[in-house]
Amino acid sequence: MHVAVDAHNLVADRRGIGVYLRAVLSRMLKSGACQLTLLVRHPLPTLKKHALATELGSDAFGVSSRMPRTADVAWHPWNGTFFRGAARNVVTMHDVVPFAFPNSDARKRRSQQEPFELSARIADRILADSAFTKNEIERYLNVEPGRMEVVPLAASGAFSPGRAQELPAMLRQRRYILYVGTLEAHKNVETLLRAWRGSLASRGIALAIVGTEAVPQDVIGLRGVIDSELRDLYRGALCLAYPSLYEGFGLPPLEALACGTPAIVARAASLPEVCGDAVAYVDEPRSVAAWEAALTRIADDDALRNDLARRGPIQAATFSWERTTQATLAALSEVAR
Repeated sequence: MHVAVDAHNLVADRRGIGVYLRAVLSRMLKSGACQLTLLVRHPLPTLKKHALATELGSDAFGVSSRMPRTADVAWHPWNGTFFRGAARNVVTMHDVVPFAFPNSDARKRRSQQEPFELSARIADRILADSAFTKNEIERYLNVEPGRMEVVPLAASGAFSPGRAQELPAMLRQRRYILYVGTLEAHKNVETLLRAWRGSLASRGIALAIVGTEAVPQDVIGLRGVIDSELRDLYRGALCLAYPSLYEGFGLPPLEALACGTPAIVARAASLPEVCGDAVAYVDEPRSVAAWEAALTRIADDDALRNDLARRGPIQAATFSWERTTQATLAALSEVAR
């Protein structure tokens, strides 16, 4: 089976979709289950091969800037379709944020939504990260359920319980709450900020935010964090706080659980599906008071933190990148046939 894969942003994207694609492609290459051609946007595509091979740990793939005529199926993993011309197509949709939280600017809204609409039209099969996302795709894009299947993500094996080996200087010998992600509106970080300031900041418990460019002055911001550093940040945290109102899956909570880090998450979207009974939930995610109470409780209740630390790795182990890869290959093979 010859699979063409849209890899145009594989090297640059350090967020969830990039993590997902690197995890699955590296395992596909290791398995030798198919012939891969990675599609890139470059007039001399072979110049991109070294960087791609470094990310994937193998150079056993072709590189092209055009859809190969010999491809049996194309895989579009980016929430949109950016390469055309394949007779058969598998699309991964991680969420439908541009529809659930539409941009107020009509032109931007259209440009954000169009890739999803095109994907829905051409896809022979749509892979959704969660049952929640599958239902959202059906709701907003009118895709019949029989054309979709749920293929969950997973936490990397780099995330595991243990003692933090090395923390940034500003967090050493400090208790801190950790948030990993962007500051987009649907992430609901403003509620967390207000709750932390109203409950734990005055007690000297810091709030550290990983993965975004600009953070308030009273918050510790960390960027360019590699997996081993993020693992230690999870391990050293009092807890992960994840107030997001809308997640197609939610990798940071699962990574935290894999590390045995207690987590407080919003009871919203896909998060209960991913986190099970291994986290503390906030049932009113927009309520500052509810988050203040949750943060205070987890800071003061050793027994709760110990219980969540025990449950976390058990829940995280119900997901694996190997199963994600096997399910993806099975879908590609079925569509190719």
